Amino acid sequence: MKTPAIATLAAAVLAACQPEAPAPEPEATQPDPEEEAVVAAVLQLFEAMRTADGEMARAVFHPDARLGRADDDGISFSPADGFIERIGQPREVVWDEPIWDWEVQIDGRLAHMWTKYAFYLGDTFSHCGEESFQLYKADTGWQITQLIDTSRRENCFYPPGREPAEESGEPETGN
Repeated sequence: MKTPAIATLAAAVLAACQPEAPAPEPEATQPDPEEEAVVAAVLQLFEAMRTADGEMARAVFHPDARLGRADDDGISFSPADGFIERIGQPREVVWDEPIWDWEVQIDGRLAHMWTKYAFYLGDTFSHCGEESFQLYKADTGWQITQLIDTSRRENCFYPPGREPAEESGEPETGN
């Protein structure tokens, strides 16, 4: 007859010799529908820019929205109306502004989205920076109330897959 101490020790030794059970898989997190709605509103603006659709852009902006630019000289603001009108004007080249690495914060009817961007005129790189969107959840959905960005042409980052080709270091021949 085994004593309880020996049985406990034997069970512990046996357990130690067994291969470890794999760690449980982390539970997949479900996307937050509100966060997805905020991102969709911002992406709608960039689709409107690509397709020169002023009405699509207007639908995502709050009527009192404003735009801001933060640079070394300070910050300046303007109503979004002029920008929306420019979006809707016919043009020869597509305005393409990919965004990535965004972060979204939501509290009730207030949301904030921070993202990297690069702006292209057609396939030609123009500038890059960071954008901060403030949004309000109206009864009709999320609306951009304020968009502030930075803009630079040096020390830029590029959207994945659109990094510029490495410079060859070879002088141009002028041909």
